[in-house]
Amino acid sequence: MSLAGARRGGAGAERTGPLRDIRLVELALPVMAAVAPDLDFLWGRHNAETHSLGAALMAAIVVWLWRRDARLSVLVGLAWATHPLFDWLGSDDTPPLGVMALWPITTDYFFAHAYVFEAISRRTHLPNFWPHNLWALAWEVIVLAPLAALAAWWRWRRRRD
Repeated sequence: MSLAGARRGGAGAERTGPLRDIRLVELALPVMAAVAPDLDFLWGRHNAETHSLGAALMAAIVVWLWRRDARLSVLVGLAWATHPLFDWLGSDDTPPLGVMALWPITTDYFFAHAYVFEAISRRTHLPNFWPHNLWALAWEVIVLAPLAALAAWWRWRRRRD
C-alpha cells in the first residue's frame, strides 16, 4: 500500500531539480495516507469506515484545511483510496468479507472476488504465518512495482517532451 502512496506522492511533487528536491511532506503524506486505513485494527473494525471513499475524501479535506494545497489534498485522497481498492481486489478470509467502500452512503461490504492480492494472516500462532505473509508482501511488490515504474517512466517521458 505504501508503494502506491509513494507513487501518488511522487507523481504530484513539485520538482525544481532531481528527485532529491521533492518536498518531504509531498512524499510522506501520501505514503502515510496509503497505510492509514489499517489504523482501524486499533479499534477492531478492520475493513470498515476507514476503508472507504468517504474516509479518503475526509483525509483530503483535512489536508486542504491544514495546508491549503489542492494538489496535495487530491494526492492524499487518491493515496488513501488505493488502500480500499487493493483490499477490495485481494483475498479476504475474515468476515465480513470485503471493504465498506461506499461509506457513509452505505455500510454494505464490497468484495471483488478477484484475488489479485493474498490475504494477510493475523494468526500468529500458525506455523506458516511468516512464510505466508512474506509471500503476500512479495507478491504485492511483484504486481505493483512494475506499475509504479511504468507510471514514473511515463511521467518522465511527458516532462522530457
